[in-house]
Amino acid sequence: MNVATLPSRQQARTEDTRRTILDAAVALYAAQGVEGTTTSAVITRSGLGRTTFYRYFKDADEVLNQAVIRDFDAVMADFAAQRYEHASLAAQIVEDMLWFIHQLRRRPALKLLFADNSAQLYERLNVALNACSRATLACIRPTFERAQRQGRLRPGITLEKYVEWCSFVGMSLQIVDFFLAGDEAQLREMLQDFLVPSLIVPDAEAAPASAPQTRQSA
Repeated sequence: MNVATLPSRQQARTEDTRRTILDAAVALYAAQGVEGTTTSAVITRSGLGRTTFYRYFKDADEVLNQAVIRDFDAVMADFAAQRYEHASLAAQIVEDMLWFIHQLRRRPALKLLFADNSAQLYERLNVALNACSRATLACIRPTFERAQRQGRLRPGITLEKYVEWCSFVGMSLQIVDFFLAGDEAQLREMLQDFLVPSLIVPDAEAAPASAPQTRQSA
């Protein structure tokens, strides 16, 4: 046996065990809610022993946070793999936003953020919410920087403001039973009419990217 393969095999077993526990937890969250899911139920569902569980996770809150973080990490990886640049900056903003909204809807652990928005849940997710910020920033930064290079950002729109505004729109569509949420064509139109103008100016109003923004004296 090649001794050098032992660490990689051990790491693979570790990842498999963590994945088994997290998958069991997410399945229970979906079936009976976060508050109705006990550590004992997760252990039973995973088919692993209690000692094994506590070797990988210290408590139920860590399992919950790691399940959500796992989904956000997958969102960042998938975004980097699938993203391409649209000819129109406005279209880029809309399509990036639609993609992110779809991810929030289809990732099982991320659905928990909107199925139960109680204060208690968000207190338990204090670690995972930092992952939310990282994922949002990763999905927004490329388009923000493109708008910045083109001189298209509205006055006062910093990266932080851009992230805040996109996060507000995206999260609101998940939390509120918004009538456009299920109609992609109307949702795309709403983003085009509402979100895009709040972030960028029309191309004709853009400041030349290479021109210094100074006023010559008379």
